[in-house]
Amino acid sequence: MKFIEIILENSKIKEAKLFSAAKKAANNPETGITIQNKSAYHVIKDCANITMKYLPHYVFANYECFFTELSGKFKRKDIEEFVSGAEKDIVLNQLLTLILELNGGLVEETPKVSMTDNNDSEIGDPYGDYGVDSQEQSNKTEIDNNSSVVDSLCKLFDVR
Repeated sequence: MKFIEIILENSKIKEAKLFSAAKKAANNPETGITIQNKSAYHVIKDCANITMKYLPHYVFANYECFFTELSGKFKRKDIEEFVSGAEKDIVLNQLLTLILELNGGLVEETPKVSMTDNNDSEIGDPYGDYGVDSQEQSNKTEIDNNSSVVDSLCKLFDVR
């Protein structure tokens, strides 16, 4: 996703460069090492996947003045792709929420980003029907007025 690439590429912190190494490790955890314990393979793979998901949050939060430093770097289509992805992916949704909450008053009315969790399991049984196919759980991301979110981000990042 181009939006994430731009956040990582323009950062001055060394951790921003971990993304490509994490991608390699996620695809092949044995790259450059000998794994002696079989479970280490899965630990490396999972750590790499988590790094790929949450590194953009860390990098974004470490910009001294993120909106100024990233001003003019994005195109509208990059932001549209990001907002669209945030509707389906909880990690992108968290990053979008972080960005909108840190706007520092640059956008007068911050669009609302919310996650809803509809779980119909019985209140008395904390395990409910865990693992049973008849249980339906719906996690839905709702972004109020999608174009409003895109417009707000375009304003924050000075997209023309």
